[in-house]
Amino acid sequence: MPAPPGRRILMSQKTYGIDFGTGTIKVYKKGQGIILLERNVVATVGSGKRPVAIGEKAYEMYEKAPPSINVTFPLSHGVISELKDMTALWNFMLSALAGHKKFKGGEFYIAVPADITEVEKKAYSQIISEGEGKPRHIFLVDKPVADAYGLGIDVAKTHGSLIVNIGADTTEISIISLGGIVFTKLLPYGGNYFDSQIIKYARKNYNFVIGRKTAEIIKKTLVSAVPHDGSLNIAGRDILKGLPGEISLSSKEIYPLVEDVFYIISSSVKSMLERTPPEISQEIIHTGLYLTGASSWIKGIDALIEKETHIKANTTKDAQKTVAEGLGYLAGHPKTAASYLSRLK
Repeated sequence: MPAPPGRRILMSQKTYGIDFGTGTIKVYKKGQGIILLERNVVATVGSGKRPVAIGEKAYEMYEKAPPSINVTFPLSHGVISELKDMTALWNFMLSALAGHKKFKGGEFYIAVPADITEVEKKAYSQIISEGEGKPRHIFLVDKPVADAYGLGIDVAKTHGSLIVNIGADTTEISIISLGGIVFTKLLPYGGNYFDSQIIKYARKNYNFVIGRKTAEIIKKTLVSAVPHDGSLNIAGRDILKGLPGEISLSSKEIYPLVEDVFYIISSSVKSMLERTPPEISQEIIHTGLYLTGASSWIKGIDALIEKETHIKANTTKDAQKTVAEGLGYLAGHPKTAASYLSRLK
């Protein structure tokens, strides 16, 4: 059950905020800031799924490993799809946190999407509780609340804040006012969708096979929410010849592949604003909306949303880290945090 306002939460010397992002896991330690950023990837072998590589090392093996090694991304569209792999990844991170010692105890603040089921939310805490660290307390925090505090917004006092978190697999749009989430919506679109569209396009139009890593490079170079000039030579495999080759892609080719997603996001923002009480809308118009998440850097996304909504879109330099920073703030301010926590242990 949620901790009642004003309840005193005992703070451990080992207090952490965990943002289990689809692409990257961020770990915040109270008093030190963000101390770990690790790719959310696991490489396993055999029917028992024994981990052979975790995080960055596993990501390096992706699309290169032999068939005997299975490389997975255990978090998909805001929910945990591979609990065993995710727990293995967490145990690896515990070792990094503990150094040469065995990790025991500690308090953990975990950010979870607001627009998922309670069962899906509890799966996040299961990773920590079934890990090797034997946690003392586990708290869940709705991601939009953590995001807001990471942006420096006082959730209890704001009369209206709109946050658009564009991540690797999802986009979470939320309106917060006077200590609570007024509306929230989770869209199944993020940076990974752009990668998959680019891979499909190269295969269909050029008979050319490229991997996810190459598609990610193309995305970072050519994807934009507004048309622009640009091109990139990429290496891959020519399907017809069966040999390595090279093609050139332009931003004008890529734009139609992703255009719809940008308008889906901006239309969802507009739809949410249309349902928002005027008093809250007035505050949002005054302060502007906020763009966060690992994919909010995409060229022109702020300009497009401003054009469609007529509201200023605020960006931040460390957009990927705002949720973890917000968890860190709440971990350091237990009285404030008590109003927003679900305590599971």
